[in-house]
Amino acid sequence: MKTKLLICLDGCSWDYIRASRMPNLASLVKKGTSIECKAIVPTVTNVNNASILTGEFPAIHGISGNYYFDRSTGLETYMDASVFLRCETFLAKASKRKLRTALLTVKDKLRRLLGKDVTNSFSVEAPSSWAIEKIGKPPSIYSSEASLWLLDATMELIVEDPFDLVYVSTTDYVPHIYGPFSERAREYMERIDERVGLLLERGIAFGITSDHGMTEKRIKVDLEKALLERNIKAKVLPIIKDEYVTHHQNLGGSVYLYLEEPREALKAKEVIANIEGMEAVLTAWEAREMFGLPLDRIGDLFALGDERTVFGPVSRGLIEDVRLRSHGSLHELSVPLILSWKTNRMGEKLNSNKEAFRLLLYG
Repeated sequence: MKTKLLICLDGCSWDYIRASRMPNLASLVKKGTSIECKAIVPTVTNVNNASILTGEFPAIHGISGNYYFDRSTGLETYMDASVFLRCETFLAKASKRKLRTALLTVKDKLRRLLGKDVTNSFSVEAPSSWAIEKIGKPPSIYSSEASLWLLDATMELIVEDPFDLVYVSTTDYVPHIYGPFSERAREYMERIDERVGLLLERGIAFGITSDHGMTEKRIKVDLEKALLERNIKAKVLPIIKDEYVTHHQNLGGSVYLYLEEPREALKAKEVIANIEGMEAVLTAWEAREMFGLPLDRIGDLFALGDERTVFGPVSRGLIEDVRLRSHGSLHELSVPLILSWKTNRMGEKLNSNKEAFRLLLYG
């Protein structure tokens, strides 16, 4: 089997592509397949990488966020181990068919979450000795160089020891810090385009998509305090929370709420709906129906902020000003899906990044 490669450019919406000089990607868009599709809700890394690699909604694969609260034990943990995944990835299935598979990530959490039964996997945080020998010591994950190092390692991997199926996931450090029209973001995207050119030169069949976009956030809302003022006790779980606090300060555009008294869900929903910065608040059942979320892993309510809002503790009052770029809401849904060939499946409803791997495999 000729190598097939899928690249997830973390945090990269079409805005970053359109704002930059990317002749190789422009050629790819013209000669191949280009679709403006949607990410999976909530728009966070673990959920969407799991959906891309399984082709399923969270209700099937089980990954509800970057962070998890086990109501039965009262324990909180990062959702970054394969035990949380409820179905096999495309890579695992291919490995069982004796195909050679590889998973390369910047963030090691994704390797731990999605690397089960893969032939070979490594990350910028936990690099293989082979990659260090070929590319050199990896840079800090809090840099634009981390993603570029990973793409260079990918090229070496494909050339040195051909694999059948490869998935690569970069980091969203640059989109978190720089908007699409900034000089630093454009430089980063242009350097990615250079790597795209190398893939085109080698005639490799590959696709590019993203796990979510990125937007400017200007206010932070404290839902726990707002509910407590109405005598409703709740645990507000930050869906975006992970080890990479530098990126987003654990402030995202959506949260799950676990009520001390679940029967107060409708009352709590009414309170939250009237708070500034809210886009929507859904019961767990509504969230399951609307977004395909796993009912047993999303608490009692699912709250979504508007384009400028994130959720977190506020020292005074219920709302305070913030200034950061983050995701998690419905306003980071638009992502690219680009293939290096003309697909014969354009007549189908291709509106989600979770279709990327099926297109890569089946045309």
